[in-house]
Amino acid sequence: MHLHGHHFWVKSKEFRKETHEVLRDTYLMAPGEIADLIFTADKTGIWLFHCHALEHHAGGMGGVMSIG
Repeated sequence: MHLHGHHFWVKSKEFRKETHEVLRDTYLMAPGEIADLIFTADKTGIWLFHCHALEHHAGGMGGVMSIG
């Protein structure tokens, strides 16, 4: 999943055996995975949040968030 305009923290096992927090703007999720993406919504605007796999995005894995 990719969040435009912001970076987020996510718990991941990326490059390690144990879970640790990583800072990203894109996070590759496994099928069925649930993840908490933690960020500060401090940039005003309408921001796209979507999957980078085009067939997933076309199938509805995308949306926008409005930060006022």
